[in-house]
Amino acid sequence: MSRPERPPVALRQRPSRSVAATICAVLLVALGVALVWSAVFRLTTGSWSQAFTEPFTWFSEQAWNSTAVWTLGALVAAAGLILLLAGVLPGRFHALSVRVPDAGGSSAHSVSGEPEAVMSRRAVAQLAAATCEHIDGVSSASATATDREVRVTASTALHDTRDLHRWVGEGVRSRLEASGLDPVPGVKVFIRSSD
Repeated sequence: MSRPERPPVALRQRPSRSVAATICAVLLVALGVALVWSAVFRLTTGSWSQAFTEPFTWFSEQAWNSTAVWTLGALVAAAGLILLLAGVLPGRFHALSVRVPDAGGSSAHSVSGEPEAVMSRRAVAQLAAATCEHIDGVSSASATATDREVRVTASTALHDTRDLHRWVGEGVRSRLEASGLDPVPGVKVFIRSSD
C-alpha cells in the first residue's frame, strides 16, 4: 500500500514578531512585579496597599451597563483580538526565491516535490554591497533590499560619476542574476561623491 502524496510545503518564513512579544513580555513582567510587591506589602503590614485595592473599589462601584465598563471591555477585547490575529495569520514572504539547478538524479532519501531555495533580503543586500565594493572607484557601499528592488548607495572620491553609476548598476545586476535569484529584483544606484 503506497502513501498518499502530500503537496510540497513552500519555504515561507514567518516573521519573528519580536516587537509584539517584547511588549507583551514587558507588560506581563510589570504585572507580576506589581502583584509580588502587593503580596509582600500585605505580608509585612497586614493590609493591602491602597494602590492595589483602588481598582477593585472602582470596579465594585461601577454598574454592568456603565460606559466605563463597556469601554474597558471593548479595549481588552480589541487587544486580545489583535494578539490572536498576530499569532495566527502568516506574515509576508521575507525572502527571495532562488533557482535550484537540476541535480540529475534523485536520491532514495529525497523529499517529494520540487526543491526550493531562498535568500533572505538581508543576504541579498549584503551580496549587492559586497559586489559594489569590489568595483573600481567605489570607496564604500551599503545596500537595502525588498522583494522587488535593491537600493545600492556607493561612496566615491570621483567627481564625474556617470560611468561609475552604470558600472555599479550593471555589476550588481549581473551578480544577482548569477546568484540564481528568480525573479531578479530591480537595482537602483545612488552615488555619493565625497570631496
